[in-house]
Amino acid sequence: MILYDLKGKSNSERTQILRKLYGYRDKSNYDYTYKREGLLNKINLNKSRKTVLYIKNGKDIQKVTATLKKFKVDFELAKF
Repeated sequence: MILYDLKGKSNSERTQILRKLYGYRDKSNYDYTYKREGLLNKINLNKSRKTVLYIKNGKDIQKVTATLKKFKVDFELAKF
């Protein structure tokens, strides 16, 4: 389980982090829409709250924690 906190981040930083994790829809000037996948789209996870991720696979946990470290996000790793 990963608990992360985005307090203290600016709106642009939050948007950048959430886009990297969850993905986003990109719209062009010519009415094209592209779905940009995030890191969590490829991972089997359960999400109970906004900032709580239940991830079972160890390799996936490493990917997510590496991304959070890259953006200097405070997080805790809890094991059950």
